[in-house]
Amino acid sequence: MRLNAEQQVSIAKGLGALRDGNLRGFEDMLWLGFGDDWKPLRRALIRNGYLRNGTANSLAMTERGEQLLEKLTRNVANAASGSIAGLSDSTLHESKQ
Repeated sequence: MRLNAEQQVSIAKGLGALRDGNLRGFEDMLWLGFGDDWKPLRRALIRNGYLRNGTANSLAMTERGEQLLEKLTRNVANAASGSIAGLSDSTLHESKQ
């Protein structure tokens, strides 16, 4: 599966909202970008170390999550200028370093 530009934007906006403490905004952006598949994506982000469970059912971004947000933001900006073909969902499955 390849993530299209709209899905990349949804994840980037969602991660940005989460970074700013807006869990609802994060979940809303995933739902808008992925429909009913947003929950498995959320679980994949946790399982692969981009997010961690916080207190009172909240989530927190990890350093890997910050790096993913930076990468997506850069890719979205490049896509706007026409210089990207797409981002593979393998980004969510990169090995932990």
